[in-house]
Amino acid sequence: MDTEVEDSQPGSPDDGIAHEARRPAAPGWQPNGSLWPGRLASPTAKEKLHAYLIAHPAGADSRELLALLFNGAGSDPELGSRIIAGMLAGDPNFMFDANTSLWSLSRASILRVPLEEANFVVVDLETAGGRPVPGAIIEIGAYRMRGRQILDSFQNLVRPQMRIPRFVARLTSISDEMVDTAPPIEEVLPRFREFLGDAVMVAHNAQFDYAFLDFEFRRLFGIGLLNPVLCTLRMARKLLPSVRRRRLDLLADHFGLSTAGRHRGLGDARMAAELLSIFLEIATQMGVNRLDRLLDFFSRGVTGRRIERHVAPETIAAISQQPGVYLMRNHGGDLLYVGKATRLRDRVTSYFTGFSQLRGKTAELVSHIWQIETRPMRSVLEAGLLEARLIRELKPPYNRLLKSAAPAWFIRIDLRDPFPRLQAVQRLTAKRGVLQLGPFIGRRNIEHSLRALSRILGLRSCGGKLQPHEGFSPCIYGQIGQCTAPCNLTVSEEIYNQRASRAISFLRGRSGPILGDLARARDQAAAAMRFEQAQRLHRDLEALATLADRTTRLSRVITENNLVIVLGEQCGDGSHQANGDDSRESLRAEPPVAYVVLGGRLALMRQLDSDQAGCEITAFVEQYFELYKMRPVMRAELEAMAIIGRWLKERDHTDGRIIPLHGAILDPAWLKTPCTGDTRPRS
Repeated sequence: MDTEVEDSQPGSPDDGIAHEARRPAAPGWQPNGSLWPGRLASPTAKEKLHAYLIAHPAGADSRELLALLFNGAGSDPELGSRIIAGMLAGDPNFMFDANTSLWSLSRASILRVPLEEANFVVVDLETAGGRPVPGAIIEIGAYRMRGRQILDSFQNLVRPQMRIPRFVARLTSISDEMVDTAPPIEEVLPRFREFLGDAVMVAHNAQFDYAFLDFEFRRLFGIGLLNPVLCTLRMARKLLPSVRRRRLDLLADHFGLSTAGRHRGLGDARMAAELLSIFLEIATQMGVNRLDRLLDFFSRGVTGRRIERHVAPETIAAISQQPGVYLMRNHGGDLLYVGKATRLRDRVTSYFTGFSQLRGKTAELVSHIWQIETRPMRSVLEAGLLEARLIRELKPPYNRLLKSAAPAWFIRIDLRDPFPRLQAVQRLTAKRGVLQLGPFIGRRNIEHSLRALSRILGLRSCGGKLQPHEGFSPCIYGQIGQCTAPCNLTVSEEIYNQRASRAISFLRGRSGPILGDLARARDQAAAAMRFEQAQRLHRDLEALATLADRTTRLSRVITENNLVIVLGEQCGDGSHQANGDDSRESLRAEPPVAYVVLGGRLALMRQLDSDQAGCEITAFVEQYFELYKMRPVMRAELEAMAIIGRWLKERDHTDGRIIPLHGAILDPAWLKTPCTGDTRPRS
């Protein structure tokens, strides 16, 4: 299952995103190109060279290897050659090519074959979740290739050890009933390992498929996936720099390939295999005509140079797995970057694994990192608020260059406009009389849904203020009936606003009437054999159903959020003692914190360190509840509003406790309720 990660950066797995950091791979062919084998706390010089040459099968010259061991070394090429030769010449694991003056591993000789003779297995997995856990794979699809020729295929449904989420079932069309009679991964994986053999494993966004396969290989066979790995997404980045959207189906459309079987193992594997065939031809034309050179070319970073690492693995291994904020500093202690994470250790680790996938600015950042400071927090919400404050106050240079999360989008309706329209925007506004809903992740889906809703209700999509005149010629949308054309007085302001009110009702959660009308219209069109119209109505129905589902999962319209968030309560199940982190224990010793949100704004933060604190919070809600409903949003409040809105959408049910406020009444006893999930007080 490929995921669209081409615009993400190591600022984004936890900041919005992305995939989980994996356990260190077993020694062998490591696709991430890490210079540090995870099995060694303090590698020797020869082990560093061995690990480096694993990721560079085409070889490296003495100066490059010497620079790996000694910062600033290599100014005397003869001295460097003698040092490296003295270390490696007598070791059978290494070999020197006098013709090219390159050192490489002896075992890399099996990769020195022309591309037309190389063996590839292109694989695609469908999984029941985004993290590698036992029995999460639900389908394996793969094609074996020799050069550019497809020879054989492998396809098998797998019975997972958990229920398939509804989203995955809709995306892949694989249901629990389909996999009930399928064999478990314990039976399927040995057959796939035999099919894979010693071929190069290829996948689109290979990091995802590799993580799941490596996890199951370790669990079932005791050793991870050792095959060389190629990623068609990474190949697309290097070979097609002008193509901005590199999702699998979009690349297939770009080359005129069939997208049949999308989001199924064999269908996606076929598209990736056809893309690989095209990329091999392009690489051959560029002069990369041997397998070891191909692997080496696509294992280097975007900058084409080695990335220096100055933070030891044992330092990162000691970081807590809690939510929190991390601060990256250079050799002199100057702050470079501030980020937040759901799991600090995994997030920081992701910067120092997968060097070849880092983008230019991120690679530059990693090369300058000498110190990492972490500040564990009790919740992602606290981490997000602290991150925003530190960035605002300290202005780290790389926070201006790197985006820490996928951009959030909001639906905006300007109720002051006589003829309001639906807009997808990235920024909240402090203007009075503007309805704002969100946040949503993904611009294309939200804009598609808003276009469908506007078209169904006849709302305008043009920008600016209208000055209706009966002689005005409407735009194309008004001429074809997709807009009621208020610009030339075809519809009155009163009737238009009735339609706008229906859109607002839909976005507030009352989606049944519009979805019901659409479903009936679709069925009537199909019964009358107007199949194109029925198909268009079905697409609209799917888009609006998705939007309705997303708005339902949001708390409500942002400026109507009235609630108290309680963080840091101690549950009796001991679940917070995972990993044995001392920092977690110290945080648990602190009193809980209550965040009062009124009118979508963070109005008060107060530690619940006494009974008096509960009474003060109750008095604050009673005094300011109505005031925040009437007071316009201040620009300084927008940042916290967006962070809270996003947290409400993405939070895990164990992350804090929410007490909705239905009025200016808050019983202090509600703040003491044990952490058993959301509390729903009666107004």
